[in-house]
Amino acid sequence: MNTSTINDAIRAAWQATGPDEDALHEMRREALEQFLRTGLPTTRQENWKYTNLSGLAERLADDLRGEPTAHPSQQKMLCIADAVQVTFVDGIYRPELSAADELPQGVQLHSLAALAERQPAQLRELYGRLAAFADSPMVALNSAFAGQGAVLEVADGVELARPVCISYRSGRSHIAAQTRLLVSLGARARATVVEHFCSTDSVFVNPVSELHCGPGARLDYCRLQDEHPETWHTALQCAALAENASLHTTQVDIGAALARNELRLNLNGRGAHVEAHGLFMADTARHVDSRIDVNHLAPDTSSRERYRGILAGRARGVFNGRIYVAQDAQKTVAELTNRNLLLNKRAEVNSKPELEIYADDVKCAHGSTTGQLDANSLFYLLSRGVDRNTARNMLITAFAAELLTDMRIPEIAARAQQALEALHTDGETGES
Repeated sequence: MNTSTINDAIRAAWQATGPDEDALHEMRREALEQFLRTGLPTTRQENWKYTNLSGLAERLADDLRGEPTAHPSQQKMLCIADAVQVTFVDGIYRPELSAADELPQGVQLHSLAALAERQPAQLRELYGRLAAFADSPMVALNSAFAGQGAVLEVADGVELARPVCISYRSGRSHIAAQTRLLVSLGARARATVVEHFCSTDSVFVNPVSELHCGPGARLDYCRLQDEHPETWHTALQCAALAENASLHTTQVDIGAALARNELRLNLNGRGAHVEAHGLFMADTARHVDSRIDVNHLAPDTSSRERYRGILAGRARGVFNGRIYVAQDAQKTVAELTNRNLLLNKRAEVNSKPELEIYADDVKCAHGSTTGQLDANSLFYLLSRGVDRNTARNMLITAFAAELLTDMRIPEIAARAQQALEALHTDGETGES
């Protein structure tokens, strides 16, 4: 199909499934027009140089017209102890699979549609402030079709002791799930939020999350992408931190045929701090693209980013990390590291850490390494009677151990460990 035919099909899908007139209808319409003008990103764009979405273009219109499944499978459910559970299936909120009640005073958890109906002005204040559809074709696509989503608001000084686990599940092939998450923490508020993505068939998932952290707020944010090996997954999270706010984020990508996750962090207030950890892995011919953009925009801010990639088979990995320090952001302390492990001679990774500094009084560092399993370490374990598969798993786990032990949700660490042990190396060990 040519571009005009594809655009007509996408417009028809929007008209057929688009929401009724509500607080966001005009924004959705503008986002649709923006996406139709730009289309999907291509490898001619620098930020998408190594990630090709041409295969997605061929199926996009059909996926956008897909019908959600009526009876979702329980496969891959992530059960987090004492969590407040919110469940979406094929992009649709399912209250019968959720348990978002018994929240303490000062905490509100809405669906996006409910907030649009009851408090449209408040929704407009949060929606699209950090993830503007004019900045990204994938955000434009999400904004055009995201009729469903979740909004978590925590009032000033309130601590939400229980984690909020938002599960996005897909159970039917050729569905396009465009969900949205808005989190707003008031001054000195605290919360833990988990997003879990899983599917049992080939789908297209394109979520956007916006995280607002008020003065002195503390947010633990964990994200686990555990999709079907034929799924296309493109995701964006944007966070803004006010004065003395802190964010601890863990990103784990272990599934999908093509996965791209982008994290954008703005440290807007003096004393803001970020700890960002990422673990991505792929085998066979899968592709995983992990990106982080940290903007230090105020004095005395600090960040530390640690990312690990593990590639096996004919998998391809991409890492791009950027630290930006504005001219007024004196006394910034920032560190970015990316380490990659290739388990096969045919696996590859493209890593690009960057520093862009305009302030004088800063302490910033970045680095990247790529290697294979150490032959001497493997030989040592084999000489002590450890079988080859166990020895290999021990070394891979040791490579990821720094991140696994720091994960604040044990269930996510356990799932990541399972994925490490299940990586297919196509008969190669990569230690030579």
